[in-house]
Amino acid sequence: MVSLRYAFLVCSILLIGAGCAVPNVDLGDIRKAKSPPMPRSVLERLKAQSVAKQFSSADELRAFLEEQGEAVGDGGLGFETRNALGVDTVAQTFGTPAALSVDVSSESGLGGAGVPDFSPTNVQVEGVDEADIIKTDGTYVYALVRNTLHIIEARPPEQARELSKIEFTSRPQDLYIDGDRLVVFGHDNDFYRISEERRYLRQSSYTFFKVFDITDKRQPEQVRSLRFEGTYTNSRLIDDYVYFVTTNYNYYYIESEPLLPRVLDGQQELRIAPDIYYFDIPYNNYNFTSIAAINVQDASIPITSDVYLMDTAQDMYVSRDNIYLTYTKYLNEYELIQEIIREVIYPRLPSEDQGRIREIEVVPNYILNIQEKRTKINSIMERYVYGLPEEEIKSFEQNLEDSLKQKFLELQGELQQTVIHKIAIDSGNISYLTKGEVPGMILNQFSMDEYKDTFRIATTRDARWRRFEGDTEREPVSNLYILDENLDRLGAVEGLAKGERIYSVRFMGERAYLVTFEQIDPLFVLDLSDPRNPQTLGELKIPGFSNYLHPYDEHHLIGLGQDTTVDEHGQVRTKGVKLSLFDVRDVNSPKEVDVYTLGEQGSSSIAEHDHRAFLFSKDRNLLVVPVSLMEKRPSPDGTRVYSQFTFSGSVVFALDEEGFDLRGRIDHSDGGSAATSDYWGGYGYYDNTVRRNFYIEDTLYTFSNRYLKMHTIEDLNEVNSIDLSPDHEVKDIEVFPVPLRDPGVGELF
Repeated sequence: MVSLRYAFLVCSILLIGAGCAVPNVDLGDIRKAKSPPMPRSVLERLKAQSVAKQFSSADELRAFLEEQGEAVGDGGLGFETRNALGVDTVAQTFGTPAALSVDVSSESGLGGAGVPDFSPTNVQVEGVDEADIIKTDGTYVYALVRNTLHIIEARPPEQARELSKIEFTSRPQDLYIDGDRLVVFGHDNDFYRISEERRYLRQSSYTFFKVFDITDKRQPEQVRSLRFEGTYTNSRLIDDYVYFVTTNYNYYYIESEPLLPRVLDGQQELRIAPDIYYFDIPYNNYNFTSIAAINVQDASIPITSDVYLMDTAQDMYVSRDNIYLTYTKYLNEYELIQEIIREVIYPRLPSEDQGRIREIEVVPNYILNIQEKRTKINSIMERYVYGLPEEEIKSFEQNLEDSLKQKFLELQGELQQTVIHKIAIDSGNISYLTKGEVPGMILNQFSMDEYKDTFRIATTRDARWRRFEGDTEREPVSNLYILDENLDRLGAVEGLAKGERIYSVRFMGERAYLVTFEQIDPLFVLDLSDPRNPQTLGELKIPGFSNYLHPYDEHHLIGLGQDTTVDEHGQVRTKGVKLSLFDVRDVNSPKEVDVYTLGEQGSSSIAEHDHRAFLFSKDRNLLVVPVSLMEKRPSPDGTRVYSQFTFSGSVVFALDEEGFDLRGRIDHSDGGSAATSDYWGGYGYYDNTVRRNFYIEDTLYTFSNRYLKMHTIEDLNEVNSIDLSPDHEVKDIEVFPVPLRDPGVGELF
């Protein structure tokens, strides 16, 4: 039973219910306001989260921002920004960046006359490059270690050496290589140390985006310095254009400031006129998500941009032709409680109190914002309820419980929906196309895939609202949906693995592979050849789970995750890093051909959640995975056993259809010694954690904050090692500090 007093207390504390007033109130005066009336009921607001509208003018945007009641007059200083996507989400942040800026037609690098054979990094879509901390063109390596970018001549490996370094005052996050252009970007910690920018009142976070000419590797030359108001969330490089996504959280409108987030080229503020999209809802915390297209080869080509006014953001998938931007609709249970309270109590209020509520609602939002209105209305109803006899309060509570159950049935179709916005990209042009939605939440960018004229997406519908759902709906379930080019549903497989969540997804042509987990690891094989009738073909249940799936060939799949066991209390315990090879030739009966477990409880691989750290080449029969291993050791007196860190580096396997053959280990931890911790780009690790592996011709390169090591692929003999530690001095190289005040390159337009 819902306690009415408790519901009032929670709703008052959370100031929930932006726009939660019951829809049968007289809205005549509101319709006379400058902006259109906001959807009032929870159901209307959930539906409105899916429909993107476009502002027709700056005045319309200004009126919209003013109506939100967010305007401030003296700076709006000190609010906090955070990274979106996620998200992760992941997650979530908006997905995981990857590496090499090369257009490859096979897994074995460029090949061809005069071009060295090297491994492209593990990007999701061929021809769509993703940013990373290290890049190579097959001859040179560009590596970020904290605030330093190292330019290294990598061939021949016996003579590998540093040629130059670029020192940044703010820490770079990732980089791109595009021919003779090097792009480096990250959070700009020094923006407000420049006197000219101190006058900016919003005091937002800024992201720097610098372009260098690296024709002469010994003397890289900065040719462009951009600053974007906002926090970096994601990007892709396609045909000389970086599509760069930034987000401004808790964005404040200040009358003397520009309506949209600033973009600076040097010291010049660029005049960009983007298309601006919004959702006709009362935002609790709105933010601007900006997608900018930057040509990194030709600074004379104007930057283009689209801006989306959103309440939240989650993840994105990018093909060569489209960006799919996603987020999950959100509804707090107490918003629903607040609406039902209003429906139950408002008709019983004295006419004087009803009139007061109507007067509060028609006050312009710039005088009282929506949350302030809700607080005042809540206090009127609360005062009335607390004056009732105890028997009537109990009657109200029962009425509230019954109404909540009925309201949930009405809302089921809108709850926990992932909204997908499809945005076309072509040579720097950005055009909003359409939207769609599916039930549930996605895991990461690998939950999505564009194939021919369809879009495929895998989701988990979580177990929320347990009090109002039937017994069969109380546990999470996983689903896969296929949408057409307009994002209308063609087909679906729903209700997979009740009680379990998706841990990894891989789309491979007309197949999809899903791993879910609770206590065992079911691997599902799905046939997507008929988009209108996708089918579950087979299922394999084994201990452990795979956080990442990678194709071996058309009939085999590699899984990377954790081995598990269930203790005497029924609790799942991890046992170490697990590699699995799955045979899916018989799609109705997939098999786990081989398993290899590394370390014990507490062991991990950064590649479990960061696909760019995973290196596999079928042509070379080569699999390389970074790991940090914990192993059990007896105490000196022999009375107990404890876990001890023993190794951090890369493990190298030969891999064929029969399984894994460990060929050796490459240690970056100097025999298991501790290292300084580091956290960057959404990942926690140590300076001795191998973060990337790649090969150039017959040499395997492993990279951590400490070293770039080179070993022969054939026998893993060490050829060379470059110390990248900050305190390690290298003579006869050029160090280029990036100046605090970057020279401007002129206003573009």
